[in-house]
Amino acid sequence: METRMDFAEIEAKRARMDIPATTLCRAANVGLRTYQQARDGATKQPRPATLGRLATALNRFRLGFGGEAQDIAPHAAYRACLVVAAFAMKADPRQVLNSDPTRRATLDPDWLAAARVRRVGYYIASQFGGFRISDLARAAGVTKQAISSALKELYDERDTDADLARVLGRLEEIFE
Repeated sequence: METRMDFAEIEAKRARMDIPATTLCRAANVGLRTYQQARDGATKQPRPATLGRLATALNRFRLGFGGEAQDIAPHAAYRACLVVAAFAMKADPRQVLNSDPTRRATLDPDWLAAARVRRVGYYIASQFGGFRISDLARAAGVTKQAISSALKELYDERDTDADLARVLGRLEEIFE
């Protein structure tokens, strides 16, 4: 007999699996606002039926089956692109994966280094992975404009940064 997870366990598992809350809520047919209020402590523990739907959706993501598998596949592919970018730029992939792109911590050197790797990851995903900007934004948990701006910055920086141009050139040789 399976024991029910409480909301804190669901949230911890979602964060560990790096699944965006919007994706989990869509897969579980739970309102994002309901989820956010429970996460922020604005409401008490969600109803048992809601917890059950969230736990089931998490397990489906973990197992990679059902309709939700299509939702997680772009996210997993995006994460793989980040890892490739981190190795290409001699950065720690865990630090990049754990850096929140929505935080905008522009005074934090670690966040800035991860953002630089993330731009290369966006490039890999869009140029070689066949990601549309909208799918990439959804997988990364940012806006389409954020992806477009990051790619524009990367293209501009490529013209002035020899190391970046070398890394991108090497990636192009590998993928093409």
